[in-house]
Amino acid sequence: MNRGIMIAGTNSGSGKTTISLGIMGALSKRLKVVPFKVGPDYIDPAYHKLVSGSPSYNLDLHMLGEERLVKLFYEKTARGDISIVEGVMGLFDGKDSSGFASSAHVAKILGIPVILVADAGGMSRSASAMVKGYKDFDPELNLAGVIFNRVGGDSHFELLKECVEKDTGLCVLGYLPKDEKLVIPERPMGLMPPEEMKNLEAGLERLNYLVEKHIDLARIFTIAESAHIPALSNEYSKSADTGDKKPKIAVAMDDAFCFYYNASLELFEEKGAKLVPFSPLKDAELPEGISGLYIGGGFPENFGRQLSQNNSMKDSVFCAINAGLPTYAEGGGLMYLAKTVYDRCGKAYPMVGIFDCATVMTDRLQNFGYVTAEVVKDNVIASSGTIITGQEFHYSKINGNLNSASYIIRKPEQNRKWQCGYIYKNCLASYMHIDFYAYPKLLDNFLSKCRQMDDKE
Repeated sequence: MNRGIMIAGTNSGSGKTTISLGIMGALSKRLKVVPFKVGPDYIDPAYHKLVSGSPSYNLDLHMLGEERLVKLFYEKTARGDISIVEGVMGLFDGKDSSGFASSAHVAKILGIPVILVADAGGMSRSASAMVKGYKDFDPELNLAGVIFNRVGGDSHFELLKECVEKDTGLCVLGYLPKDEKLVIPERPMGLMPPEEMKNLEAGLERLNYLVEKHIDLARIFTIAESAHIPALSNEYSKSADTGDKKPKIAVAMDDAFCFYYNASLELFEEKGAKLVPFSPLKDAELPEGISGLYIGGGFPENFGRQLSQNNSMKDSVFCAINAGLPTYAEGGGLMYLAKTVYDRCGKAYPMVGIFDCATVMTDRLQNFGYVTAEVVKDNVIASSGTIITGQEFHYSKINGNLNSASYIIRKPEQNRKWQCGYIYKNCLASYMHIDFYAYPKLLDNFLSKCRQMDDKE
Protein backbone atom coordinates (compact mmCIF):
# COMPACT_ATOMS: atom_id res chain seq x y z
CA MET A 1 0.00 0.00 0.00
CA ASN A 2 1.40 3.40 -0.94
CA ARG A 3 -1.56 5.66 -0.29
CA GLY A 4 -0.93 8.51 2.10
CA ILE A 5 -1.97 12.07 2.87
CA MET A 6 -1.20 14.72 5.46
CA ILE A 7 -3.88 16.89 7.06
CA ALA A 8 -2.15 20.17 7.99
CA GLY A 9 -3.45 23.46 9.31
CA THR A 10 -2.82 27.08 8.49
CA ASN A 11 -2.14 27.52 12.21
CA SER A 12 -2.71 25.90 15.59
CA GLY A 13 -6.41 25.98 16.34
CA SER A 14 -7.46 25.82 12.69
CA GLY A 15 -9.34 22.56 13.25
CA LYS A 16 -6.83 20.09 11.80
CA THR A 17 -7.16 17.66 14.72
CA THR A 18 -10.95 17.61 14.54
CA ILE A 19 -10.97 17.18 10.76
CA SER A 20 -8.20 14.56 10.91
CA LEU A 21 -10.19 12.57 13.45
CA GLY A 22 -13.34 12.85 11.36
CA ILE A 23 -11.62 11.66 8.18
CA MET A 24 -9.83 8.82 10.01
CA GLY A 25 -13.08 7.71 11.63
CA ALA A 26 -15.18 7.92 8.49
CA LEU A 27 -12.67 6.09 6.29
CA SER A 28 -12.08 3.44 8.97
CA LYS A 29 -15.63 2.22 8.46
CA ARG A 30 -14.56 0.60 5.19
CA LEU A 31 -10.77 0.79 5.03
CA LYS A 32 -7.76 -0.06 7.19
CA VAL A 33 -6.45 3.37 8.21
CA VAL A 34 -2.93 3.74 9.62
CA PRO A 35 -2.71 7.06 11.54
CA PHE A 36 0.37 9.18 12.26
CA LYS A 37 1.13 12.42 14.10
CA VAL A 38 3.93 14.86 13.27
CA GLY A 39 5.94 15.80 16.37
CA PRO A 40 6.19 14.46 19.93
CA ASP A 41 2.51 14.76 20.94
CA TYR A 42 1.06 11.86 22.98
CA ILE A 43 -2.61 12.79 23.26
CA ASP A 44 -3.60 13.25 19.61
CA PRO A 45 -2.39 9.70 18.79
CA ALA A 46 -4.65 8.36 21.56
CA TYR A 47 -7.62 9.91 19.74
CA HIS A 48 -6.33 8.55 16.43
CA LYS A 49 -6.36 5.02 17.82
CA LEU A 50 -9.82 5.51 19.29
CA VAL A 51 -11.40 6.56 15.98
CA SER A 52 -9.44 4.28 13.63
CA GLY A 53 -8.93 1.18 15.73
CA SER A 54 -5.22 1.23 14.84
CA PRO A 55 -2.16 2.44 16.76
CA SER A 56 -0.89 5.89 15.77
CA TYR A 57 2.80 6.62 15.31
CA ASN A 58 4.77 9.80 15.95
CA LEU A 59 6.77 11.18 13.04
CA ASP A 60 9.25 13.34 14.91
CA LEU A 61 12.04 14.34 12.56
CA HIS A 62 14.11 15.94 15.30
CA MET A 63 14.13 12.86 17.52
CA LEU A 64 14.12 10.15 14.83
CA GLY A 65 16.27 11.64 12.11
CA GLU A 66 15.32 11.35 8.44
CA GLU A 67 16.32 7.71 7.87
CA ARG A 68 14.50 6.37 10.93
CA LEU A 69 11.47 8.54 10.16
CA VAL A 70 11.20 7.12 6.63
CA LYS A 71 11.75 3.59 7.96
CA LEU A 72 8.97 3.99 10.51
CA PHE A 73 6.51 5.39 7.99
CA TYR A 74 7.32 2.78 5.37
CA GLU A 75 7.02 -0.14 7.80
CA LYS A 76 3.78 0.93 9.44
CA THR A 77 2.01 2.27 6.36
CA ALA A 78 2.31 -1.16 4.71
CA ARG A 79 -0.20 -2.48 7.25
CA GLY A 80 -3.23 -0.69 5.86
CA ASP A 81 -5.12 0.73 2.90
CA ILE A 82 -4.34 4.39 3.54
CA SER A 83 -2.08 6.36 5.87
CA ILE A 84 -3.36 9.63 7.32
CA VAL A 85 -0.83 11.95 8.94
CA GLU A 86 -1.98 14.76 11.21
CA GLY A 87 0.38 17.74 11.04
CA VAL A 88 1.65 19.94 13.84
CA MET A 89 1.08 23.67 14.46
CA GLY A 90 0.88 25.61 11.18
CA LEU A 91 1.96 23.97 7.93
CA PHE A 92 5.39 25.63 7.79
CA ASP A 93 6.02 25.99 11.55
CA GLY A 94 9.04 23.97 12.66
CA LYS A 95 11.86 23.89 15.14
CA ASP A 96 13.50 27.07 13.83
CA SER A 97 13.20 29.79 11.19
CA SER A 98 14.06 27.28 8.44
CA GLY A 99 10.93 25.24 9.18
CA PHE A 100 12.95 22.17 10.13
CA ALA A 101 10.67 19.28 11.21
CA SER A 102 7.53 21.20 10.18
CA SER A 103 4.55 19.44 8.64
CA ALA A 104 5.65 20.65 5.20
CA HIS A 105 9.20 19.37 5.74
CA VAL A 106 7.97 15.93 6.83
CA ALA A 107 5.45 15.71 3.96
CA LYS A 108 8.20 16.35 1.42
CA ILE A 109 10.48 13.74 2.96
CA LEU A 110 7.68 11.16 2.89
CA GLY A 111 6.46 12.09 -0.60
CA ILE A 112 2.83 12.54 0.46
CA PRO A 113 0.31 15.19 -0.66
CA VAL A 114 -1.01 17.74 1.82
CA ILE A 115 -4.60 18.83 2.45
CA LEU A 116 -4.75 22.25 4.10
CA VAL A 117 -7.29 22.98 6.84
CA ALA A 118 -8.26 26.65 7.12
CA ASP A 119 -10.60 28.41 9.52
CA ALA A 120 -13.02 30.29 7.28
CA GLY A 121 -14.98 32.03 10.01
CA GLY A 122 -15.82 35.57 8.88
CA MET A 123 -14.16 35.21 5.43
CA SER A 124 -15.17 34.90 1.81
CA ARG A 125 -12.72 35.87 -0.96
CA SER A 126 -10.07 36.71 1.65
CA ALA A 127 -9.75 32.95 1.98
CA SER A 128 -8.29 32.92 -1.54
CA ALA A 129 -5.48 35.24 -0.52
CA MET A 130 -4.68 33.08 2.49
CA VAL A 131 -4.75 29.80 0.58
CA LYS A 132 -2.76 31.23 -2.33
CA GLY A 133 -0.04 32.31 0.07
CA TYR A 134 0.27 28.77 1.40
CA LYS A 135 0.24 27.30 -2.11
CA ASP A 136 2.94 29.61 -3.47
CA PHE A 137 5.20 29.66 -0.41
CA ASP A 138 6.91 26.35 -1.22
CA PRO A 139 6.56 25.16 -4.83
CA GLU A 140 8.20 21.82 -3.93
CA LEU A 141 5.32 20.93 -1.60
CA ASN A 142 2.44 18.92 -3.06
CA LEU A 143 -0.45 20.98 -1.69
CA ALA A 144 -3.37 19.06 -3.17
CA GLY A 145 -6.54 20.50 -1.65
CA VAL A 146 -8.30 22.57 1.01
CA ILE A 147 -10.90 21.85 3.68
CA PHE A 148 -12.57 24.73 5.48
CA ASN A 149 -13.56 24.75 9.15
CA ARG A 150 -16.19 26.83 10.96
CA VAL A 151 -18.20 27.50 7.82
CA GLY A 152 -21.52 29.30 8.19
CA GLY A 153 -23.52 26.94 5.97
CA ASP A 154 -23.91 25.68 2.42
CA SER A 155 -24.13 29.12 0.82
CA HIS A 156 -21.00 30.30 2.67
CA PHE A 157 -19.17 27.17 1.55
CA GLU A 158 -20.20 27.55 -2.09
CA LEU A 159 -18.86 31.12 -2.10
CA LEU A 160 -15.58 29.98 -0.54
CA LYS A 161 -15.26 27.10 -2.99
CA GLU A 162 -15.94 29.30 -6.02
CA CYS A 163 -13.40 31.92 -4.93
CA VAL A 164 -10.59 29.57 -3.93
CA GLU A 165 -10.83 27.22 -6.90
CA LYS A 166 -10.98 30.15 -9.34
CA ASP A 167 -8.23 32.18 -7.66
CA THR A 168 -5.78 29.42 -6.70
CA GLY A 169 -6.52 26.38 -8.85
CA LEU A 170 -6.67 24.15 -5.77
CA CYS A 171 -9.63 21.84 -5.26
CA VAL A 172 -11.83 22.51 -2.25
CA LEU A 173 -12.74 19.17 -0.71
CA GLY A 174 -15.43 20.20 1.73
CA TYR A 175 -16.02 21.76 5.11
CA LEU A 176 -17.15 21.42 8.69
CA PRO A 177 -19.81 23.82 9.97
CA LYS A 178 -19.57 25.90 13.11
CA ASP A 179 -20.37 23.52 15.95
CA GLU A 180 -19.16 24.10 19.50
CA LYS A 181 -19.91 20.46 20.32
CA LEU A 182 -17.02 19.42 18.06
CA VAL A 183 -14.41 21.29 20.14
CA ILE A 184 -12.20 18.99 22.25
CA PRO A 185 -11.45 20.61 25.65
CA GLU A 186 -7.84 21.47 26.46
CA ARG A 187 -5.71 21.56 29.60
CA PRO A 188 -2.13 22.80 30.16
CA MET A 189 -0.59 19.64 28.62
CA GLY A 190 -2.72 19.90 25.46
CA LEU A 191 -6.02 18.22 24.61
CA MET A 192 -7.88 16.43 27.37
CA PRO A 193 -7.12 12.69 27.08
CA PRO A 194 -9.98 10.66 25.59
CA GLU A 195 -10.28 8.57 28.78
CA GLU A 196 -11.44 11.68 30.65
CA MET A 197 -13.89 12.97 28.04
CA LYS A 198 -17.61 12.69 28.77
CA ASN A 199 -20.03 11.81 25.97
CA LEU A 200 -17.06 11.31 23.65
CA GLU A 201 -18.64 8.50 21.65
CA ALA A 202 -21.68 10.60 20.75
CA GLY A 203 -19.46 13.52 19.75
CA LEU A 204 -17.33 11.33 17.48
CA GLU A 205 -20.43 9.85 15.86
CA ARG A 206 -21.65 13.36 15.06
CA LEU A 207 -18.21 14.27 13.70
CA ASN A 208 -18.21 11.23 11.41
CA TYR A 209 -21.70 12.13 10.19
CA LEU A 210 -20.68 15.71 9.36
CA VAL A 211 -17.49 14.60 7.60
CA GLU A 212 -19.36 12.06 5.48
CA LYS A 213 -21.98 14.68 4.63
CA HIS A 214 -19.75 17.66 3.86
CA ILE A 215 -16.30 16.31 2.84
CA ASP A 216 -15.43 14.49 -0.39
CA LEU A 217 -13.84 11.33 1.01
CA ALA A 218 -13.60 9.64 -2.39
CA ARG A 219 -11.55 12.54 -3.72
CA ILE A 220 -9.29 12.41 -0.66
CA PHE A 221 -8.67 8.71 -1.31
CA THR A 222 -7.76 9.50 -4.92
CA ILE A 223 -5.36 12.25 -3.79
CA ALA A 224 -3.74 9.79 -1.38
CA GLU A 225 -2.99 7.51 -4.33
CA SER A 226 -0.66 10.18 -5.74
CA ALA A 227 1.79 9.67 -2.86
CA HIS A 228 5.37 8.72 -3.74
CA ILE A 229 6.47 7.09 -0.50
CA PRO A 230 10.20 6.27 -0.63
CA ALA A 231 11.16 2.61 -0.49
CA LEU A 232 13.65 1.36 2.07
CA SER A 233 17.16 0.26 1.31
CA ASN A 234 18.00 -3.34 2.19
CA GLU A 235 19.75 -2.11 5.33
CA TYR A 236 16.60 -0.52 6.69
CA SER A 237 14.31 -3.35 5.62
CA LYS A 238 15.91 -5.78 8.04
CA SER A 239 13.81 -6.94 10.95
CA ALA A 240 14.78 -5.98 14.47
CA ASP A 241 17.23 -8.18 16.34
CA THR A 242 15.79 -10.47 18.99
CA GLY A 243 17.38 -12.37 21.83
CA ASP A 244 16.91 -16.01 22.78
CA LYS A 245 15.16 -15.13 26.02
CA LYS A 246 11.90 -13.21 26.11
CA PRO A 247 11.81 -11.03 29.22
CA LYS A 248 8.48 -9.90 30.61
CA ILE A 249 8.34 -6.10 31.01
CA ALA A 250 5.65 -4.56 33.20
CA VAL A 251 4.32 -1.33 31.63
CA ALA A 252 2.26 1.14 33.67
CA MET A 253 -0.88 1.86 31.63
CA ASP A 254 -3.92 3.61 33.06
CA ASP A 255 -5.42 7.10 33.30
CA ALA A 256 -2.42 8.36 35.29
CA PHE A 257 0.28 6.89 33.01
CA CYS A 258 -0.58 6.96 29.32
CA PHE A 259 2.30 8.73 27.51
CA TYR A 260 4.07 6.18 25.33
CA TYR A 261 5.25 6.14 21.73
CA ASN A 262 3.60 3.20 20.00
CA ALA A 263 6.67 2.59 17.86
CA SER A 264 8.71 2.20 21.06
CA LEU A 265 6.30 -0.33 22.54
CA GLU A 266 6.17 -2.35 19.34
CA LEU A 267 9.97 -2.37 19.17
CA PHE A 268 10.05 -4.01 22.62
CA GLU A 269 7.99 -6.86 21.19
CA GLU A 270 9.97 -7.04 17.94
CA LYS A 271 13.08 -7.53 20.05
CA GLY A 272 11.55 -10.43 21.90
CA ALA A 273 10.11 -8.83 25.03
CA LYS A 274 6.61 -9.48 26.29
CA LEU A 275 4.84 -6.35 27.54
CA VAL A 276 2.56 -6.84 30.53
CA PRO A 277 0.31 -3.82 31.22
CA PHE A 278 -0.58 -2.99 34.81
CA SER A 279 -2.31 -0.16 36.65
CA PRO A 280 -0.61 1.71 39.51
CA LEU A 281 -4.07 3.12 40.22
CA LYS A 282 -6.04 -0.12 40.52
CA ASP A 283 -3.78 -3.16 40.76
CA ALA A 284 -2.53 -4.42 44.11
CA GLU A 285 1.01 -5.25 43.00
CA LEU A 286 3.32 -5.63 40.02
CA PRO A 287 2.65 -8.56 37.67
CA GLU A 288 4.35 -11.82 38.58
CA GLY A 289 7.46 -13.06 36.84
CA ILE A 290 8.60 -9.73 35.40
CA SER A 291 12.24 -8.91 34.70
CA GLY A 292 11.81 -5.21 33.86
CA LEU A 293 9.61 -2.20 34.57
CA TYR A 294 8.64 0.76 32.36
CA ILE A 295 6.68 3.70 33.80
CA GLY A 296 5.85 6.32 31.21
CA GLY A 297 4.55 9.85 31.51
CA GLY A 298 1.07 11.10 32.18
CA PHE A 299 -0.87 12.95 34.86
CA PRO A 300 -0.01 11.45 38.27
CA GLU A 301 -0.74 14.82 39.91
CA ASN A 302 -4.38 14.51 38.80
CA PHE A 303 -4.67 11.12 40.49
CA GLY A 304 -2.58 11.83 43.57
CA ARG A 305 -5.14 10.56 46.05
CA GLN A 306 -5.71 7.22 44.29
CA LEU A 307 -2.01 6.61 43.70
CA SER A 308 -1.04 7.51 47.26
CA GLN A 309 -3.74 5.30 48.79
CA ASN A 310 -2.68 2.24 46.80
CA ASN A 311 -0.03 1.32 49.36
CA SER A 312 0.34 -2.29 48.27
CA MET A 313 1.31 -1.22 44.76
CA LYS A 314 3.72 1.42 46.03
CA ASP A 315 5.33 -1.19 48.29
CA SER A 316 5.54 -3.66 45.42
CA VAL A 317 7.28 -1.12 43.15
CA PHE A 318 9.63 0.02 45.91
CA CYS A 319 10.67 -3.52 46.84
CA ALA A 320 11.17 -4.56 43.23
CA ILE A 321 13.39 -1.58 42.40
CA ASN A 322 15.27 -1.91 45.67
CA ALA A 323 15.94 -5.55 44.76
CA GLY A 324 17.55 -4.41 41.51
CA LEU A 325 14.70 -4.72 38.98
CA PRO A 326 15.74 -2.88 35.75
CA THR A 327 13.41 0.12 35.62
CA TYR A 328 12.99 3.00 33.21
CA ALA A 329 10.69 5.93 34.10
CA GLU A 330 9.89 9.14 32.24
CA GLY A 331 8.06 12.33 33.21
CA GLY A 332 5.13 11.23 35.33
CA GLY A 333 7.03 8.01 36.04
CA LEU A 334 9.76 10.07 37.71
CA MET A 335 7.11 11.87 39.77
CA TYR A 336 5.63 8.55 40.89
CA LEU A 337 9.02 7.28 42.07
CA ALA A 338 9.63 10.45 44.13
CA LYS A 339 8.81 10.62 47.83
CA THR A 340 5.94 13.10 47.45
CA VAL A 341 3.88 14.78 44.73
CA TYR A 342 2.38 18.21 45.43
CA ASP A 343 -0.58 19.10 43.21
CA ARG A 344 -1.43 22.62 42.00
CA CYS A 345 -3.36 23.31 45.20
CA GLY A 346 -0.35 22.42 47.35
CA LYS A 347 -1.84 19.12 48.55
CA ALA A 348 0.87 16.54 49.30
CA TYR A 349 0.50 12.91 48.24
CA PRO A 350 3.02 10.25 49.32
CA MET A 351 4.44 8.25 46.41
CA VAL A 352 6.85 5.31 46.05
CA GLY A 353 9.88 7.02 47.59
CA ILE A 354 12.72 5.57 45.55
CA PHE A 355 14.12 9.08 45.26
CA ASP A 356 14.32 11.31 48.34
CA CYS A 357 12.67 14.35 46.78
CA ALA A 358 9.30 15.93 46.09
CA THR A 359 7.86 17.01 42.77
CA VAL A 360 5.83 20.20 42.92
CA MET A 361 3.31 21.31 40.31
CA THR A 362 3.66 24.92 39.16
CA ASP A 363 1.61 27.28 36.99
CA ARG A 364 4.13 27.46 34.16
CA LEU A 365 6.24 25.16 32.05
CA GLN A 366 9.54 24.35 33.71
CA ASN A 367 11.14 23.00 30.57
CA PHE A 368 9.60 22.75 27.14
CA GLY A 369 10.80 21.39 23.84
CA TYR A 370 13.65 19.36 22.44
CA VAL A 371 16.75 18.71 24.51
CA THR A 372 19.99 16.76 24.25
CA ALA A 373 21.33 14.60 27.06
CA GLU A 374 24.96 13.68 27.56
CA VAL A 375 25.25 10.55 29.69
CA VAL A 376 27.89 11.18 32.38
CA LYS A 377 27.20 8.07 34.51
CA ASP A 378 26.39 4.59 33.23
CA ASN A 379 22.72 3.75 33.60
CA VAL A 380 20.29 1.01 32.67
CA ILE A 381 19.92 2.15 29.05
CA ALA A 382 23.19 3.92 28.16
CA SER A 383 26.87 4.09 29.03
CA SER A 384 28.81 7.23 29.83
CA GLY A 385 29.54 9.36 26.77
CA THR A 386 26.30 8.50 24.93
CA ILE A 387 24.36 11.44 23.43
CA ILE A 388 20.56 11.18 23.37
CA THR A 389 17.97 13.52 21.84
CA GLY A 390 14.58 13.76 23.51
CA GLN A 391 11.93 16.20 24.65
CA GLU A 392 10.66 17.69 27.89
CA PHE A 393 7.20 19.06 28.62
CA HIS A 394 6.32 19.41 32.29
CA TYR A 395 4.90 21.83 34.82
CA SER A 396 6.45 20.17 37.85
CA LYS A 397 9.82 20.79 39.42
CA ILE A 398 11.95 18.81 41.86
CA ASN A 399 12.44 19.93 45.45
CA GLY A 400 15.33 18.14 47.10
CA ASN A 401 18.98 17.40 46.51
CA LEU A 402 19.60 14.45 44.22
CA ASN A 403 23.25 13.57 43.73
CA SER A 404 22.65 10.62 41.41
CA ALA A 405 22.16 12.42 38.09
CA SER A 406 23.45 10.56 35.04
CA TYR A 407 22.43 13.17 32.45
CA ILE A 408 23.64 16.64 31.61
CA ILE A 409 20.69 18.10 29.70
CA ARG A 410 21.36 20.90 27.24
CA LYS A 411 19.18 23.31 25.32
CA PRO A 412 21.81 24.84 23.02
CA GLU A 413 19.65 27.57 21.50
CA GLN A 414 19.01 28.93 25.02
CA ASN A 415 22.57 28.32 26.26
CA ARG A 416 21.16 26.36 29.20
CA LYS A 417 22.09 23.09 30.87
CA TRP A 418 20.95 21.18 33.93
CA GLN A 419 21.13 17.75 35.54
CA CYS A 420 18.55 14.99 35.27
CA GLY A 421 18.36 11.24 34.65
CA TYR A 422 18.45 10.07 38.25
CA ILE A 423 19.71 6.59 39.03
CA TYR A 424 19.19 4.18 41.90
CA LYS A 425 20.60 0.68 41.45
CA ASN A 426 19.10 -0.50 38.11
CA CYS A 427 16.51 2.30 37.97
CA LEU A 428 16.71 5.37 35.71
CA ALA A 429 14.12 8.14 36.03
CA SER A 430 14.11 11.32 33.97
CA TYR A 431 11.94 14.21 32.88
CA MET A 432 13.27 13.68 29.35
CA HIS A 433 11.10 11.54 27.08
CA ILE A 434 12.76 9.52 24.32
CA ASP A 435 11.49 7.37 21.47
CA PHE A 436 13.25 4.00 21.65
CA TYR A 437 12.54 3.57 17.94
CA ALA A 438 15.17 6.25 17.37
CA TYR A 439 17.65 4.44 19.62
CA PRO A 440 17.25 0.66 19.31
CA LYS A 441 20.66 0.19 20.95
CA LEU A 442 19.35 1.79 24.15
CA LEU A 443 16.50 -0.70 24.16
CA ASP A 444 18.98 -3.54 23.57
CA ASN A 445 20.90 -2.36 26.64
CA PHE A 446 17.76 -2.29 28.78
CA LEU A 447 16.60 -5.73 27.65
CA SER A 448 20.08 -7.11 28.25
CA LYS A 449 19.80 -5.98 31.88
CA CYS A 450 16.36 -7.60 32.07
CA ARG A 451 17.72 -10.90 30.73
CA GLN A 452 20.49 -10.77 33.32
CA MET A 453 17.77 -10.58 35.99
CA ASP A 454 16.20 -13.72 34.53
CA ASP A 455 19.59 -15.49 34.71
CA LYS A 456 19.87 -14.72 38.43
CA GLU A 457 16.52 -16.32 39.23
